Amino acid sequence: MISGTSILILFGVLFFCLLIGVPIGFTLGLSGLITILTVGQQFMIQVPLTLNKTLSEFVFVAIPLYVLMGEILYRGKSGERIFFLINSWLGRIRGGTGVATVSAYTFFAAIVGSSMASVLTIGKIAIPEMEKQRYNKEITYGLSAVGGSLGMLIPPSMGLLLYASLTGVSPSKLFLAGIVPGLLIAGMLAVWVMYKSPKALKLPEMDTVNKSTKKDVIKAIPDLSLPIIVLGGIYAGIYSPTEAAAVGVVYALIISFGVHKSLKVKDLGNILLEATKTTAMLLTIVVGALVFGSALTLVGLSDFLAGWIEGLNVAPWVVLLAMNLIWLVMGFFLEVVSILLITTPMFFPIIMALGYDPIWFGILMMINMELAVITPPVGMNLFAIKTLVPEESMGKIIKGVMPSIVIVLIALILVWLFPNIAIGIL
Repeated sequence: MISGTSILILFGVLFFCLLIGVPIGFTLGLSGLITILTVGQQFMIQVPLTLNKTLSEFVFVAIPLYVLMGEILYRGKSGERIFFLINSWLGRIRGGTGVATVSAYTFFAAIVGSSMASVLTIGKIAIPEMEKQRYNKEITYGLSAVGGSLGMLIPPSMGLLLYASLTGVSPSKLFLAGIVPGLLIAGMLAVWVMYKSPKALKLPEMDTVNKSTKKDVIKAIPDLSLPIIVLGGIYAGIYSPTEAAAVGVVYALIISFGVHKSLKVKDLGNILLEATKTTAMLLTIVVGALVFGSALTLVGLSDFLAGWIEGLNVAPWVVLLAMNLIWLVMGFFLEVVSILLITTPMFFPIIMALGYDPIWFGILMMINMELAVITPPVGMNLFAIKTLVPEESMGKIIKGVMPSIVIVLIALILVWLFPNIAIGIL
């Protein structure tokens, strides 16, 4: 039977720790442990058993591998080569540099699956170039904020991997389902920037907007081939998403150290260090969330909510709307991994009881996570843009990004109303 006292302790400790600034991984773990102890010390054995069972799953190996691949490509300037190539084709038409920026973000999302890495890589070149061509700030910052978030949907996506590991849904099917919604958002961004952008400028000094040459194309082919190698192997059944991550790491090393020689052996130490730090941070949150999830299961909250909602005389869409509003509010204050790991164990039994498709639900969740990385006050992409333009106030960055958030909301509504946008490809 569900215990009101245990639930009060669980969420009381959670919000108190968040209020005083305890790191989210430790916050989740501590609130879960205290709750389990209040229910009964004998249940503590479930904690190591759950951690061992979950973290030993093969899919979790993919997380550090995708992080490492992204770090190699980020430092190896893969995103810069992609942007320069696309911009050389499109840069002189109206909105061309903006469309090139969207295209580069889309390609890079299909390589690394990390929103902040995308913003720091593509935005480093695209933002100054768009400012040079007199794009206004709502376009310049909005494209980078939303374009960087495409890594949530377009595979390989670490968010979809986490969702798959928590629910047992096929990661390959999730990856496939994320492609069309991701391209839909990219397409709407491209149309928006072409409508809002200034007229094409004829600036002879623009060194990044040159006539495309055979040499430009050849130079970028290895980078453009990476999504085909990684995702093509998954969908062809040659290797699993985790094995694809390992293949991606090897390929990234080859093109960065061997083909382009954009990295040297001395850079490897820093790459491994940064990848290890990022992975440790992610897995700390995962461990804390697993303990938190064990506490949720122990107090019976997930089953209680599923049964309670089934007994309500409300339409299923009302429940789904409530979930979306919860994600929106949580996105103001928490980062994506925490939201995923807190809400998935609670919401998934409910949506299954209501008869919703779990793959479609996962894509809806990822679009909401896109909103989480671009909405203040803790949207991580906003801080990434601030890193690139330190002279700009955060208020102006937020103001510039606000109009582009509407595009993500439209995509969310479309995928909700027309599920085949996501699952029609399966």
